[in-house]
Amino acid sequence: MEEKYQTNDLLSITGMTRDTLRHYEQKGLIQPEKDTYNNYRQFRFADIYRLLTIDFYRKRGFSINELKNLQENFAEVDFSKLMEKKSAEMEEFVRHYSGILARINKLEEFHQRLLQHENDLSLKRMPLFEVLGSFSEFDAFAEYSQILDRCSKEEDILSSIIRSFEFDETGITQSRMLIVKEVGDNRLEDGKEYLNFPKCINTIVAERLNEEGSEEIPQKMFEKIANFAHSKKLVPVGQAFVLTKMITYQDNIEQAVLEIFAPVK
Repeated sequence: MEEKYQTNDLLSITGMTRDTLRHYEQKGLIQPEKDTYNNYRQFRFADIYRLLTIDFYRKRGFSINELKNLQENFAEVDFSKLMEKKSAEMEEFVRHYSGILARINKLEEFHQRLLQHENDLSLKRMPLFEVLGSFSEFDAFAEYSQILDRCSKEEDILSSIIRSFEFDETGITQSRMLIVKEVGDNRLEDGKEYLNFPKCINTIVAERLNEEGSEEIPQKMFEKIANFAHSKKLVPVGQAFVLTKMITYQDNIEQAVLEIFAPVK
């Protein structure tokens, strides 16, 4: 007589959970018998082998529906093309999550700089950005469709915009928002606009959103930058760029951590 197995047996054999077994049964991937006396599920060797097969394909990224299609229509499936399709899906998956991992690592690198150098002034090269477009102000939300149209869906909105200031000895004279994409140094192309400033006064500041007087922060910062430039015998070119690098929270209110670059000569 063929040996029968209970649900607890399958948990130890396959490492699957009760919920997983129940889900596979609901989807029709397995069809255990039920004991006529106690209504408990009973599994045969074929059921266990089917579960091991399911595990085989699930570990290769197959969905439940794809598994059912294999199970029911294997003779009609072009297996090589299916493998090419799954391979392309996994490559896209890896690319997507590799990008997320890179952004996480960059965020942690910046966090360490924030801990050590908040409000410090130094000389630093500004990362190279291609300018993809512009709009009037940060809160000009009706113009945000431009960002979505021009930027990769992999990038968040805050990292895709830079606030650009023009200033002179009297203070800020003009500001606008730039839509940007960071590029490598070897990616410069004719006919495109770039923010390419190898020598800048650099600082990191925190700005609490909706804080009274928060609009005074840029003016105060530019005065500080001007004093630093004077002390180092540097001449500001009259521009500054503000990048949102991190968001923190204070009393449940968002606080933007900004990195400022003011080109000098």
